[in-house]
Amino acid sequence: MRAITTAAIVIAMIVPSISHVLAGDGCCDHCGASCCVRRVCVPKVVEKEITKVCWDCKCEDICIPGPSKKCCTKCGKDECGCYSFDLWQPTCAKVKTRHVPVKKEVKRKVPKIEWTVEYRCDRCCQDCQKIPALPAAAPAVEPEGSPAPSPPPALK
Repeated sequence: MRAITTAAIVIAMIVPSISHVLAGDGCCDHCGASCCVRRVCVPKVVEKEITKVCWDCKCEDICIPGPSKKCCTKCGKDECGCYSFDLWQPTCAKVKTRHVPVKKEVKRKVPKIEWTVEYRCDRCCQDCQKIPALPAAAPAVEPEGSPAPSPPPALK
């Protein structure tokens, strides 16, 4: 019983180490050569979509009433009994502008390096080590008619 367990452990340790040799068809993924093939990491440039959150603000006019003055107290009666309430005379109101933050989400595509494992011969491995250059950043262009986004204003 112990010999079977030991054999199973030895096989479990050997199989992963030979699996890289047996993986694939033993030929270079790049040129098809079959000598001196090994696993290498190959970089590729792909586009990744990210979501950027930016803030803008919207202006709203609101009325802020002044203090009201108490005019009188009225009394009434209904099926629940007697009740009273105060009547208030409003004074002038002022117009104030408040700035309401507006959240905008913009989707952008940015370059990203993605690494893949490939089987390459020694001749093709020299090309693998060269990391591809990322595209140059384009100058930021604002869409016409839209103001530049700004952070939300501090609320008072």
